[in-house]
Amino acid sequence: MTQAEIEQAFAELTERLLRLTAEFDNYKKRTAKEKEALALQSEARLMLRMLPIYEELGLAEKEVAKLPDGEARKGTLMVLAKLRKGFESDGLQPMKLEGEKYDPFRHEVALREESDAPEGEIVRVIKQGYLYKGAVLQHAIVSVSSGKKEETDEKKNEGQEVGE
Repeated sequence: MTQAEIEQAFAELTERLLRLTAEFDNYKKRTAKEKEALALQSEARLMLRMLPIYEELGLAEKEVAKLPDGEARKGTLMVLAKLRKGFESDGLQPMKLEGEKYDPFRHEVALREESDAPEGEIVRVIKQGYLYKGAVLQHAIVSVSSGKKEETDEKKNEGQEVGE
């Protein structure tokens, strides 16, 4: 083997080593992202299963608040508040809904109601929606405004006048 052939082989092996090193780094980054995504997905699935308990905490708080003042009431409210804080510190957030504009990525429309609110604005929450670490965990089921009755009647009348 000549010196030139040795240098060429060395260059090829060096390039191959650099490519393998880069591929391995990319593999490590990709698997780390996949592992993180899988963990988040598992957490979200668990949180979705725990959601009914979280919702019942609100009902329990309302009922316990009706009890006469005493240690049992105070202790129960403290435990409920701690549970709620735990859920929320793990990333569960109730969606802010009333008065917001309908968003098909976050809300499901069950009803359309005439109201004083602008068309497409949420006027009533039928089932609360939740976010988990910023992503939709459970879509909210809402009722949206179809606009004022007078406005819808005016639009119908305008349409009839044009057609006549």
